[in-house]
Amino acid sequence: MQAVSVSANSGSEECASCHTQQFSEWKSSHHFHAMAEINSATNVGEFLNQTIEFDGAKATFKQIDGQYFIDMPNVNGKQVEYRVTHTFGYYPLQQYMFEEGRGKFQYFPYAWDSRSKEEGGQRWFVLHPDHKPNDEFHWTQMGQNWNQMCADCHSTEFKKGFDLESMSYQSTYDEINVGCAACHGDSTQHMRWAAGETSIADKGYPDYIGSKTPLFKSDGKGSMTGITALKSSKQIDICAACHSRRTPFEDRALPEHFYETYQPSLLTSELYHLDGQIWDEDYVWGSLLQSKKYQAGVTCTNCHNPHSGNLKLPGNYVCTQCHEANTYDVTAHHGHQADTQGAYCVDCHMPATTYMQVDDRRDHAFKIPRPDLTQSLGVPNACNDCHEDKTPAWSERAILQWHPDSKYIGSEHFAQAFHKAELGTADSGRALSKIAQDGQTPDIIRASALQRMALVPGRDAMLAIIRGVRDENPLMRQAAIVAAVPYSLSDRWPMLNTLLNDDLKPIRTEAARALAGSLVQAEALGLVAVDKKRLQDVLEEYREVQTYAADRGSSHTNLGNLEKVLGHPKNAEKHYRKAIEVEPAFIPAYVNLADLYREWQNENQVQDILSRALTKQPKADSVLYAMAMSFVRSGNKEKAVKYLQSAANGAEPNPSIVYTYALLLQDIGNRDASIEQFQRAYTLNPSNPDINYSLALNYQAKGDYSNALRHAKKLAQLIPNNPQIKQLVRQLESQNKGTN
Repeated sequence: MQAVSVSANSGSEECASCHTQQFSEWKSSHHFHAMAEINSATNVGEFLNQTIEFDGAKATFKQIDGQYFIDMPNVNGKQVEYRVTHTFGYYPLQQYMFEEGRGKFQYFPYAWDSRSKEEGGQRWFVLHPDHKPNDEFHWTQMGQNWNQMCADCHSTEFKKGFDLESMSYQSTYDEINVGCAACHGDSTQHMRWAAGETSIADKGYPDYIGSKTPLFKSDGKGSMTGITALKSSKQIDICAACHSRRTPFEDRALPEHFYETYQPSLLTSELYHLDGQIWDEDYVWGSLLQSKKYQAGVTCTNCHNPHSGNLKLPGNYVCTQCHEANTYDVTAHHGHQADTQGAYCVDCHMPATTYMQVDDRRDHAFKIPRPDLTQSLGVPNACNDCHEDKTPAWSERAILQWHPDSKYIGSEHFAQAFHKAELGTADSGRALSKIAQDGQTPDIIRASALQRMALVPGRDAMLAIIRGVRDENPLMRQAAIVAAVPYSLSDRWPMLNTLLNDDLKPIRTEAARALAGSLVQAEALGLVAVDKKRLQDVLEEYREVQTYAADRGSSHTNLGNLEKVLGHPKNAEKHYRKAIEVEPAFIPAYVNLADLYREWQNENQVQDILSRALTKQPKADSVLYAMAMSFVRSGNKEKAVKYLQSAANGAEPNPSIVYTYALLLQDIGNRDASIEQFQRAYTLNPSNPDINYSLALNYQAKGDYSNALRHAKKLAQLIPNNPQIKQLVRQLESQNKGTN
């Protein structure tokens, strides 16, 4: 056996001395190419005086004495020659980095399309062409910062090293790319075992991260069981550390408990379609957890080579490892000719979404196409992704021709309950509660339903929250905290206080944040000394978590919110101002600071800070709305209308803002314009009781009893058994009858 030296967390190169094949596979992987110092071996872009013009400005890519430069306008429009320090990724695009100063690295706005010319590649392009200087993902902003945005997943054993006082980074890593230790952890014990200390258990790696079973067998009806007994494995947690949408609470150290270090995102409307299909970048984990495959025990390495990342077999063969080819890889199942688009499993069950303009990523929820949900909820479906010239109804008919006994088309789906919750319908709480408490439903869907119950607080939600707090799955406990926030502290404390003792830091600290106000109301809530001490201790942990993210405006805003809840408004003001100093484009800090000044009845300061925010984001509807409300309080309704009109007419109008705009128009006596805006609000949210009530009264006042009655009846459906609404319906029926 070759002699092996023993060192702390040896680098990947040393692993090659024994693991030759794995090392060779790794060197061809995206992990290997995750990040590198730029040189002729790592760069794939063309730097021989190439130019690109965008928005009236020119960038030149050049190479001088072995170094790489991009000559481009800075944020003030001045032409500057930036030295390229690193490459980031390599296919289907490669990004490039420069050092801004004080250890802070940013990404250039230009990337190289490394696809073939036939695919439209081998060119420079602007990665985010629509982003303005104060947008989060503009190349000068924190959304394009390497240190806190991307580094912990693209390098091994990364430590951020941000210092708030000097506003500088001293970031470090053990390996510049994703090496062996990124997944396997500290190799010290393994190296000792390899050097001959055979008494060391598990070859020095006590945490098993392999597949739970090498293969599964299918019963031909979609159910799968492992060909061997399932092993306990940390593989999904290990992969999820990077392949998930999550908030880090500390520097990453593997192997680790995923839920101890990160707070993962659930199926929110910002990240996923209503039915759980990917919308924004979710990095696989959130999709996989929804799938039948995950429930059966399938792990990443059942399909992917763990070291190259490539599929273990080409095309449908990777699927027919487990799914019987005679049942699934036939025209009778998929309805397409063999070896054509639509005949590949991924075409229907893993539709791709394009990110970063050229990067096609497949959905890992392995869903069955539901064109019927496209018709009722507007979610996409794989059929019409290809057949763009056809309707979802056509796709539904095609599926039913192939599978007339389909148990999926027309069946109940959690998306329907999620949609009801967004609309605020009367039965949405019960629908969400049913999903949240269904043990046969995947945990991430259950938790997402529970989290959405914050939109519809009530008796159904309280029972689900109490059970969620006791659930073994951390996603359920995380969701229970969010769902409990709308309730008074007198309800919230008994529901959540046990989570202050949770084993997982993200859960106990978020519970502490939600319960912080209990310290102010301690006597009324009956808190004893030990309760207060425990809450104070965990709140201190929460502060430490926010300090880790002190390079972002959100962390200081969170601390400001905490101080405000604790009754320390001056401290809150300091944190909000620090948030603006750290990240001047972070709009929520301005809005929260303005709200603090509103409480102090200082409208001049409110308007001053909001005016500053509008210099950063002139179209931010939250700022425009807050400014309008300030002018309403100041008695200047003319200016209020101006700002509220801008807020209501944004690119993605918020129905509550449009509704408020309608109320203001009504208040100043412009009834026709107010009805028009109430109608807009109704179009955006037809199940909102307030909107329907306002329309009913305004149409009644106008003498349009038919339309008034229509909205009154809609209101009666939304709020059944309400005597005042029933009386309004009867009155309008009488008035409408009298005009016919």
